[in-house]
Amino acid sequence: MKRALSLLAVAALLSSGAARAADPAPSPVLVPLDAIYPDLEKLYLDLHRNPELSFHEEKTAAKLAERLRALGFAVTTGVARTGVVGILRNGKGPTVMLRTDLDALPVEEKTGLPYASQVTTKDDAGETVHVMHA
Repeated sequence: MKRALSLLAVAALLSSGAARAADPAPSPVLVPLDAIYPDLEKLYLDLHRNPELSFHEEKTAAKLAERLRALGFAVTTGVARTGVVGILRNGKGPTVMLRTDLDALPVEEKTGLPYASQVTTKDDAGETVHVMHA
């Protein structure tokens, strides 16, 4: 899950131009990260509280697709059923590709964290299982 948030942070930086800043000010990348961190943390907590099993990540994929669209990415959904592809056009030059997993595992979360998953769902065999990002 942290990989998905890292992807969104990179996407936000690329779309804002912060990662390409010409000004050699101290920590130019950290300033925009500090500004967007509260929103990314809110998303992280929401996704952690609401995990979805593999090939059932409809809500997770929709949330991430919406965020990428808001950042100016061309988004394709439904890739390999629940996958999301975001493309940010930036002219000629190198292409950067990032990949992340969105699915959770059929495991009961026992971390005691305030945002721990309490989710149970039916797996593909019809059994009720706990679900968490692990």
